[in-house]
Amino acid sequence: MVARSCRSAGGIRLILTLVTSAVFLGLGEASGAQLTASWLDNSNGVATTRIERRLGTDTVYAAVADAGPGVTAYVDTSVSQATTYCYRAFAYDADGVSPYTDETCATSAYDGVTVTVSKVGNGTGTVTSSPAGINCGTACSASYLSGTLVTLAATPDPGITFDGWTGGCVGTAPCILAGNSSVAVTASFSVATIISSSVASYTLTVAKSGPGTVASAPSGITCGSHCSQMYASGTVVTLTAMPNNNGSTFTGWSGGGCSGSSRTCTVSLNAATSVSAAFKNGNGKRK
Repeated sequence: MVARSCRSAGGIRLILTLVTSAVFLGLGEASGAQLTASWLDNSNGVATTRIERRLGTDTVYAAVADAGPGVTAYVDTSVSQATTYCYRAFAYDADGVSPYTDETCATSAYDGVTVTVSKVGNGTGTVTSSPAGINCGTACSASYLSGTLVTLAATPDPGITFDGWTGGCVGTAPCILAGNSSVAVTASFSVATIISSSVASYTLTVAKSGPGTVASAPSGITCGSHCSQMYASGTVVTLTAMPNNNGSTFTGWSGGGCSGSSRTCTVSLNAATSVSAAFKNGNGKRK
């Protein structure tokens, strides 16, 4: 029995297969990546197989599992995403131990999401992320592990106003994202407007229906949250309609001299003015 166990166990060969989990992860849950080690059992089902593992960046192996007689595969669910691991194994029974198999290495799956930032308006500014990856500026897209809490901060240049977020976030506070699907966020910057007390001013009001946001340049309107703003007489205000990231579409303007379904509308303020913007959701219905 000893000779059979030792002789046949020495012929074990590890074969790694990359497996991506189909589990949908929630916020804070671990990666669904896993690696599977399988081998040929030449001991006629009498030997136990010990599997050892090391990180690709390390040199020291540690035992991770003992597979009982007749078992020919081990599913390693304790791996980190996008990480290389190396495996080896030996077989043993009460009477003897085989040599180690050859080492085999593989890289676990990457279950990631992409955050993309775009900027609109006549102003300039920078959007940065924590954890690092986005500095837009220049780098306006980055990928993160699913469930990672990503915070976007908008910094307007001198003399510029940050008007707010649309898409994955709304308002002007830092944009906090966490989820398992890619997301696009738009930051609006505009040249700050100072209205002199000696100049007549008028209010521009936006009435919005459906899933979308309207932003203005010069700044002041992010509707969503802030749907009216006072401007100096004669100010030319450009309104931009931005559907939400759920398949919604912009269907058109009305009032204030605006019409049609172009995403932008220009209003010259010489009196209090109201403009309506309509969006519809992905199934064709307004919300």
